[in-house]
Amino acid sequence: MSVQESKTKTIVVELYTPSDQQPPWPALGTARSIAIFSGSDESFEFARNCIQDCMSNATHGACRKSSQITLPTRLIDVQGNDQDIRLVELSGKKVEYITLSYCWGPGSAVTTTSTNLSQMRERIDWDTLPVLFQDAITITRRLNISYLWIDGLCIIQDDKKDWETESSKMSDIYEASYVTIAADTCKNNTHRCLVHRPKRLRLEYRNTRGKAFTIKARKVSNHHEAPEEDLAFQAQGPLSARAWALQENVLSPRILHYTETELTFECRTAYRCECNPIPKREATTPGLLPKLLLSTKQRTKVFRNWHRIVAQYTLRKLTVASDKLPAISGIAKKVSTATDSAYLAGLWNDNLIEDLLWASGPHLESPHLARRLNEYRAPSFSWASVDTQIQPFEEREGENVELSPHISIAQTSCTVSGLNPLGAVTDGFIDLCGPVAEATLVAPTRYEFEYHLVMTSGTTAVGISPDSLLVQDPVEDTTVSQQGTVRRGKEGESYNPFKARVWCLVVAGHSHGCISGLVLTKSLRVPGAYERIGYFSCGNDWLTGANKQEIRIV
Repeated sequence: MSVQESKTKTIVVELYTPSDQQPPWPALGTARSIAIFSGSDESFEFARNCIQDCMSNATHGACRKSSQITLPTRLIDVQGNDQDIRLVELSGKKVEYITLSYCWGPGSAVTTTSTNLSQMRERIDWDTLPVLFQDAITITRRLNISYLWIDGLCIIQDDKKDWETESSKMSDIYEASYVTIAADTCKNNTHRCLVHRPKRLRLEYRNTRGKAFTIKARKVSNHHEAPEEDLAFQAQGPLSARAWALQENVLSPRILHYTETELTFECRTAYRCECNPIPKREATTPGLLPKLLLSTKQRTKVFRNWHRIVAQYTLRKLTVASDKLPAISGIAKKVSTATDSAYLAGLWNDNLIEDLLWASGPHLESPHLARRLNEYRAPSFSWASVDTQIQPFEEREGENVELSPHISIAQTSCTVSGLNPLGAVTDGFIDLCGPVAEATLVAPTRYEFEYHLVMTSGTTAVGISPDSLLVQDPVEDTTVSQQGTVRRGKEGESYNPFKARVWCLVVAGHSHGCISGLVLTKSLRVPGAYERIGYFSCGNDWLTGANKQEIRIV
């Protein structure tokens, strides 16, 4: 049943009788009562049972960890009392450990640095730890595990080399974990995950014969809804908006979700909740990670699943903008292994035609358009070069649309900036040959807001999906027409009407008779090269005005 909590919010309430009682009416079901405290003996018993069943069940083959896994350099030893917690380096020794997935807190929270590393090896002061870290230690101990991994404590935060080394191991760190603690509803590490849950409403009812029944009411958790194909448990709360947390979720073999209402267990094969500890709904399809571990004979499926992950990932937020590629590098490592394809700042060399045809999500008006980053993060052909929701080609044009390439790739390159071969980059380019048509990009008045293209050789107008806010630069290059050049807008710049000369690269034709391609502008950063500023899709008749050219996109 639904209850109007306020003028703008409705909550769904579940009515039930305890599972050890007979309901007074057939329409009223039974359910298991949930402990009022997430740190109760009952909750930990539920967690231990779920983990042990997953690890011992022969049907959970997807949940097994590989023997070829690199362990983290450091772990937190929690075996002693609160005064004996310390960082340890086990030098390759294989041990069980738990990982924490959480939202970072204020900058004043304790972290490991090159200055305090020696002290952290001797002892970590319990009283200096954020309460979420304290709860994670308590959970680790109650699950009878001796070691815990928390990024803020196990990675030296002011040591770039150590950060790059450990972040490049992220896929192994989470995949080798005994279980991941997901602090779903904690805004930051100053919030506890072991909390008292909302009180349940209890009613006593007697029927006409005088028999007593207990009826309870509680807020319905979101996992009662039909799960999406990829994720058995659709987490809600601050953690689900954090970019780093997506790969932590995908890579972990088992997860304990600490939510507002109950504890939920998820693995790659099944999921359970405290309100119904029996896994009555096994995941109908495996989670995202097993789909990325398909053989190289199924590369197309692996690449499509990568697109789906990117679409989810780009909805999430990063505290540090330069983490865009590192925060998904663990998943990229799995795709690289499965496909044996070169990685190009979020795109794959062996799937480049489809990968290039991403588009920014739908926009209603200029304030919602992304802005150009202040610092270089990725080549313009990569979705990682913008901060906006991304729509892969198949999501925009249809899963069953077949592509006929109109371009040939001559050379690709990306320069990695650190130790992580799938992490941040400092430069990149694609050299290709394909049909290019000149056009005028029109940014009309605000009241008609929709960027569109007009062919130089005609009057046909075609709408485009801009990668970000687009603005016009004054004419600085004498080879550019007097309309000036166009570029992605920076923070602080606003929408203004303009007309500018652009170049449209036809990347591929569709099986339903259309073509798709990229809107390009001349690069002011790299003379002679082009930069991507948008995506277009239109009828085949546009090809008549295009001539084959060799170009470089940076």
